[in-house]
Amino acid sequence: MERNNNSKLSIYIVTGFLGSGKTSFLKHYTEELLKRDEKIAVIMNEFGDFDVDSQILKPVIQTISLQNGCVCCDLSQALVAQLSVIINQNQAQHVIIEATGIAHPLQLIEACFDPVLANHVNPPQVIGLVDAPRFLQRHEYSDSTQQLMEEQIEVSHDIIVNKIDLINDEEQNEVKLQLKALNPHGILLPATYGQVDFTDLKQKDSSDKPHSHSHLHHHGISSLAYTFTAPIDRQMFYQFILRLPENIYRLKGYVRFRDTPETTYLFQFAYGMPDYEPIQGNNTNTVVLIGENLDKERLRNQLDALQFT
Repeated sequence: MERNNNSKLSIYIVTGFLGSGKTSFLKHYTEELLKRDEKIAVIMNEFGDFDVDSQILKPVIQTISLQNGCVCCDLSQALVAQLSVIINQNQAQHVIIEATGIAHPLQLIEACFDPVLANHVNPPQVIGLVDAPRFLQRHEYSDSTQQLMEEQIEVSHDIIVNKIDLINDEEQNEVKLQLKALNPHGILLPATYGQVDFTDLKQKDSSDKPHSHSHLHHHGISSLAYTFTAPIDRQMFYQFILRLPENIYRLKGYVRFRDTPETTYLFQFAYGMPDYEPIQGNNTNTVVLIGENLDKERLRNQLDALQFT
């Protein structure tokens, strides 16, 4: 590799459970970095075989998508190889890795310490996103999911407490106390819609080597991608969304409706809160559902009903 020690690659890992606001934060963060004329690359890891998030940033910066599983299980070597390409070709000064919501960030950190990369990258900085109201309700999830949410926080250097506007002052204090109990040294940054004062982010990279940990798998969390072959009924889709069971944590994708068949919508849904907007382009009419112990056959039947009714 040609890059010397005086120009090591800076790596930031953005972690946080499903629906915590990682992509919203990334949009603001990359805009800020572009103002500083930094060469940026974003590596996005999607759980499943259909990528939505990278489409959101692609018009602005170089975006690389790693799909079909979390980095820890399937794609560690692919991540190392991609970082090697960026270094060899001097494609970026600043790489941001957005982890899938069910990946453990320690596994990404370990990939960054791969012997192939060790002399060419700074130790990665971890930015953790927390959905404040969901964090307070994390005990409603399975033990393994709760453990993952907490361990994502424990290894973060900066902790962005997102959606702070959705809880009252007493709950905000409780969130801060619980986060500090999990990570006494993390910097807490309150945020709405993933927006923070970026001057508050830690400016130096951590020198800590990754700690030993047990290899975490998904513990029942899986995804289902479904492609519609034609526009669907808008009201039936809304009803489908509103009736989703609580074990589905996230739905996102591209949808076209029969009343406006020429318009494609980017649709996102997490924890009962839908969000959608019209977009340019003719993206594949595909939605992805992510959750725990999914009844995939039943979900496919319901989506078939949307498609063919």
